[in-house]
Amino acid sequence: MPTKDWIKPYRDSLLSQYRLTDEAQRDVDAFFKRLEQMAAKCPDQGTFTTLFLQDPMYQEYMSFFTKYQSMALTQSGETIDEAVVTMRRESDEISARENAKEMVEREVNAAVSHMLPDEVNRLRWGGARTLPIIGPIIQWIDNIKWIKRMFGKND
Repeated sequence: MPTKDWIKPYRDSLLSQYRLTDEAQRDVDAFFKRLEQMAAKCPDQGTFTTLFLQDPMYQEYMSFFTKYQSMALTQSGETIDEAVVTMRRESDEISARENAKEMVEREVNAAVSHMLPDEVNRLRWGGARTLPIIGPIIQWIDNIKWIKRMFGKND
């Protein structure tokens, strides 16, 4: 029956981009059955296309694309809803992994800090500024740079 060929592009453009639930599929099938009845009354494809584009059924057809947008397929073959669930799960896994890593690093740092002498910990956390002779020299250099910047002279 040639009228089915006229409808095929409309059906394919919708069904190839969406994974519909059973209920949505029944809704779409009922629509295309009505569309086939409309096409059967037309003498040729041009007439059918013209009538369809002017008929309220065309707006109904276009509304399927927004009505079922959560069932649209992504490039990975998942629906948008499935992709959101996948992204949330992956995000939760990454977050849990990062939290565990940070906890371990804190515990290791705390254990190392307790084992090391105070002088080494000061150097570890404060850098060269904590050294008895070098620290004040670094501070004086920073003060001189700060004063130069106050008067508009940059290094």
